[in-house]
Amino acid sequence: MQENGYIKVWGANNSITIIDRGVEHSLGPEGIPGLSISINGNNNNVRIEMPLRFEDCKLALVGDNNSFSIRSSNKSRMLKVFFYIADGCAIEIGRNCYINNNASFIAKEKSGTKISVGNDCVIAADCLLRCGDGHTLINEYNGDPLNEPDDIVLENHVWVGARCVLLKKTYLAENSVVGTMSLVNKRFDIPNVLIGGVPAKIIKSGINWDLADYKTYMDE
Repeated sequence: MQENGYIKVWGANNSITIIDRGVEHSLGPEGIPGLSISINGNNNNVRIEMPLRFEDCKLALVGDNNSFSIRSSNKSRMLKVFFYIADGCAIEIGRNCYINNNASFIAKEKSGTKISVGNDCVIAADCLLRCGDGHTLINEYNGDPLNEPDDIVLENHVWVGARCVLLKKTYLAENSVVGTMSLVNKRFDIPNVLIGGVPAKIIKSGINWDLADYKTYMDE
């Protein structure tokens, strides 16, 4: 076991790589301020590209052959964001993403399943992205599972409003917006749409979005 600062690692052939100004190096015992990293298993891989700012965030990899990668961002800090990966799954976060308070990303239950977030995305407060249900629904006639885990994919420049839940099979095309407190569990292949509801559906097409609030945007 290695336990230094914000890092706890059990197992063999695990790596935590930092990319700083294009130069790769292993994460030292000083860790990354604001980010707790826990690895319990073998052959897990973490890649973090700086600069990034964390506050009270947690990354946990459990079991073998999991991976986590996140690209650099100059956006506001991540606060109390939780990343959990198990069972040979992956989480990939693109460049310049804004992930707000208490968002949770959970990838587990089926090897090869992933949560993928493109560049320039916003995940607002209290969102949950989860590609497995944590239980099994069963066909009563043949015993087959009915809720197989699947990927969650957000293309570039997607905004997910506060308190949304994104479940397995979610796909959001570029420039999409998901309204507050929506539940998404299927593909939306058309770009530039506003979706919302439980379950979510397309509300308006031909939209785009800007991170600036109304007053700032109108003054530009």
